[in-house]
Amino acid sequence: MQTLILPLLDDILASQADKVTAWFDARFAETPALPYASVDLRHSGVKIAPVDTNLFSAGFNNISRAARGRAAERFKTHLARVAPDGRRLLIVPENHTRNLHYLENVRVLAGIIEEAGWEVRLGSLMYDLDEAMVLETAAGADIRVEPLRREDGRIGTADGFVPDVVLMNNDMTAGAPSILVDLEQPVIPPLSLGWYRRRKSGHFSAYAQVADAFAEEFDVDPWLIQALWHQCGQINFREKAGLGCVARGVDKVLHLTREKYRQYGIESDPYVFVKADSGTYGMGVMTARSGEDILEMNKKTRHKMNVIKEGALNTEVIVQEGVPTVDLIEGESAEPVIYLVDGRAVGGFYRVNKGRGEYDSLNAMGAYFTQMCDEVEPRIEPAGNGGDAPCPFRVFGVLGSLAALAAAREQVI
Repeated sequence: MQTLILPLLDDILASQADKVTAWFDARFAETPALPYASVDLRHSGVKIAPVDTNLFSAGFNNISRAARGRAAERFKTHLARVAPDGRRLLIVPENHTRNLHYLENVRVLAGIIEEAGWEVRLGSLMYDLDEAMVLETAAGADIRVEPLRREDGRIGTADGFVPDVVLMNNDMTAGAPSILVDLEQPVIPPLSLGWYRRRKSGHFSAYAQVADAFAEEFDVDPWLIQALWHQCGQINFREKAGLGCVARGVDKVLHLTREKYRQYGIESDPYVFVKADSGTYGMGVMTARSGEDILEMNKKTRHKMNVIKEGALNTEVIVQEGVPTVDLIEGESAEPVIYLVDGRAVGGFYRVNKGRGEYDSLNAMGAYFTQMCDEVEPRIEPAGNGGDAPCPFRVFGVLGSLAALAAAREQVI
C-alpha cells in the first residue's frame, strides 16, 4: 500500500489551490504568524514531516536572490502589522563574532529588511562592548554591530538610534536578556519563545493539532505529514538518571511506527532520534533502534547528550520517529530546509552532508548547503523525490507553513 507523498500533496495543491490558501488565511487570521522561521523537513518517499522548527533563523545567506526579494515583500506586510507607523528596526544577533557564515546571515537579513523599506541597525548583547565593532562576514563584507543602551523602557544603540521594532536573531538559550525585558517597543519573536523557555515538545504538540486538522480537511492520513514523538524530563545523562523513561519512550514510538509501516507495506526497520527538548545547532542528538540502546549507552555518548549550546544541561528530551531521507544531491544524502516570513514560504535550500546516510542527522559537522528549485528558479531536483513534478518547492512550502502556524500557536496553547 505504499504511496508517494509528493505527488499526493502536489495533486491536492493543483486541484484545490484556492481552498488550501483560504484554509491557511483563516487560521493565520486567528493566530497571526511570527516574523520568520526555518523548518527542517525529512522526506522518505512515503511521508514528509517537519522535524525541527527554528524561530531565529540563521541561514538567510543560503537562500536565493529571488527568495530574498519574496522575503522582503513578506517582511513589509508583517512589519506593517506590528508597527504601522514604524520605519526603524534593530536586529539583535547572536554573539558569534567568529562564525563568519552566521555573520553573513545577519548581513543578508538586514539587507532584506532594508529592501522592505526599513532603516536597520545591529545591536549587540555583549556586556563588554563599549563602542561599535566592525566584523567581516564569510562573503568578505563588513557589518557594524553597536552596543545597546536602555532608557525609560526604550532600547537603542549607544549613538542614539531608537528603533520602532526589535527583531531577535538570538535564540536566547541562556535566558531572556534583562536589557530587553518589558520594553515599550515590540520585540519579535517575543522573548518568551527563546530556547531558555521554549520546548520542541510544545511545538510538536501544537503541530499535531494543526496537521490533524489539515489532514482531515484534505483527506490525508496525518501520519504522512508528521513524525511521531514522546517527551521525557528529569534526565541526567551523566548520572544515568531518567534513562528508563527515555528507553520506554523509544520502544513506544518504535511500536507505533511499526504499525504504520505494516499499514503501508514498508519493510525496513524503524528507528528514532533522541533530541534535546530545547536548542538548535544539531546538539544533543542521537539515534536508537531499541530501548536497550538507551540503557546501554556508553560514557562518550552520555557525555555528548549531557550538554547543549552555551553549556546548558540537557535535562529534557523528545524521542522522535526517524524519517529516513530519500533525497540525494550529487549522490549525497540531503534534506530540505524551508524559510518562511510571516508564515509563508519564501525560499529554501538543501542541507547535504557527505559521509552521512539516509538514517542520520544531517545537521552536523560536514554539512553544506545547496540551492533549492522553486517556481521562478528551477535549479536542482533531488534524486529520489518519487514524483514527476519538476519542483517540490510548493509542497515543501505547505509543510513549512503548517509548522509556522504551529509555532504561532505555541504562545496560546
